[in-house]
Amino acid sequence: MGILENRGATLKLVVPYLHELRTIEARMLRLAEFLGVPCEGLALAKGSNCVAFLKDALPNPSSCIAVNPQTMRNWVGENGIPSELVAFLASRFKHILVYGLRVDAFDNKLVRTLSQQALTSVEQIKEDGHSYTIAENSKDICEAFSGLSFGPVNRGNDHILSVGGSDKAVRRLISIGGQPMMAATRLEDAEVLFVASEDVADLNEEVGEAPTAGYFSRLLSHAMALRYVAGGECWRANQPRACVIIDDPLLRKNYGFLNFDSLLRLADEHKFHATIAFIPHNFRRNSARIIRLFRENAARLSICFHGNDHTEAEFASTDAAHLQTMLRIAEDRMETHQRRTGLSCDKVMVFPQGKFSTEAMEALRLHDFCAAVNTVPHPSGMQTRLTIGELAQPAVLRYGGFPLFVRKPIRKTQREDIAFNLFFGRSILIVEHHEVFQHPESLIEVAERINTISPEMHWSNLAAIASNSTVERQDQDGTYHVRAYSGVVDIANDSNSTRHYSIEWDASHECSSIAQVLLDGMSVDGYVKDEAGIRLSLDLDPGSSRTVSLVHKSVPIAIKGLGLRWNIQAFLRRRLSELRDNYLSKNQQLLLAAKSFQRRFLKV
Repeated sequence: MGILENRGATLKLVVPYLHELRTIEARMLRLAEFLGVPCEGLALAKGSNCVAFLKDALPNPSSCIAVNPQTMRNWVGENGIPSELVAFLASRFKHILVYGLRVDAFDNKLVRTLSQQALTSVEQIKEDGHSYTIAENSKDICEAFSGLSFGPVNRGNDHILSVGGSDKAVRRLISIGGQPMMAATRLEDAEVLFVASEDVADLNEEVGEAPTAGYFSRLLSHAMALRYVAGGECWRANQPRACVIIDDPLLRKNYGFLNFDSLLRLADEHKFHATIAFIPHNFRRNSARIIRLFRENAARLSICFHGNDHTEAEFASTDAAHLQTMLRIAEDRMETHQRRTGLSCDKVMVFPQGKFSTEAMEALRLHDFCAAVNTVPHPSGMQTRLTIGELAQPAVLRYGGFPLFVRKPIRKTQREDIAFNLFFGRSILIVEHHEVFQHPESLIEVAERINTISPEMHWSNLAAIASNSTVERQDQDGTYHVRAYSGVVDIANDSNSTRHYSIEWDASHECSSIAQVLLDGMSVDGYVKDEAGIRLSLDLDPGSSRTVSLVHKSVPIAIKGLGLRWNIQAFLRRRLSELRDNYLSKNQQLLLAAKSFQRRFLKV
């Protein structure tokens, strides 16, 4: 993180500290940097004239100063912030962000002074059972969370602000029990944002699948404020995208409870896209009419890879040669399928049974797959959990930089989860099997829930989701920086003027195996590949679009096939699985017996 040196620069965020950064101040700077907000830490001089010091240190107006009450008390003393310092802050900054508020006498004084008595104190939450209520008219700050209510709140971290006098002077952004936890007031020409959260989230904290409410006040309230004050100069996602993924079916009229004509009617009526996670083993076993249905309705229906033979944990293997062989067979099968039917298969892998290895991720990368999709975000046998920082990005890149997109079943796709994904540019991926169509009301409800929270939602296939999973920010010089999360990236300039773009893959991507970079399928020079990652600059005319692709060096295949025993057991497993889905799924006792047989005899 930087320390304020360029005194002539106009910054979006200044974070003062005394002597050394407190943990909360370091986390605030780290969060700002993570969001792409131009920011610096400002070392305060103890015993100096406050206003004179700040005038010298900050000669130019800045967007926002982040005020921590403990630091301010140690700098100005227990009596409170002097009036001349208040006047200076109001004149020099468009926004003042007050964070790290506690139930404390000095914090109360600071809140009263900076809100001009509109807020009077910081109070504890005295009862359990409260929820966060985000104001309906707060979309400019709270974005996709606007109008939502969920919980429970974090009583160990969260506080509320008492409102004094006229309520019209206080803009309630996030409330708990009817009282604001995050609020905005005016101080002359400055807007003051108060966040009554004692702590700021550590982006390296492992949270796994913990509910969004568990870290909402420590992460989202501050991120909302920072993005609001930074405007277009911080990372923001492109158009939100979503997809329903249905695992396993052959492309025939019916598969278990799934009927493809009914699926298309539902998708059209409720405005969603469905991708079939298709098992390449079945490439010769599909209905010509259903294939045509997919071709003619590409806006609603698509297919992607679902393993190769869908044997037990086939992509949890750590044998690189075995993995390369499986992928070659799977690709050959789907290339043959496309030649015969005209239906393309997205080069995105959905892992069978949700099991994969880090070696499988490497194999997919070397075969130029766009991405992997999985319900479980870690390799088989590993119990690591994702960090807050990893959850707050479009894809997980910890496995050699190859993107892993996380999907969830309907029951785990709540309103706050949808809003979280939208805020950080994570596509909303729903996973279900054919059984959901026995009672499709839950699928209809989740599609409508998503479309209500995000009316501009773009439902699409997984290849389009991967290639459009980018975040973008604009520099003061006008350059548009695009951070890519897939080896294939679609860039579109929908403005009325030419734009200069810098497309960036960070160092988490394995760069040594890159053979070339393609622009609309043609090899290009001029890209930079170093320890920071890969960067390519290009200009886009108004209304134009380009596709940039990373191509890896070819990998020799050491094994020609998987063996007769493998093939026989794969054949049996597929037929028994279809028997289970098409017939036994409607008889619970027979279904349990079939699953027991499959587990005992078909572990290949």
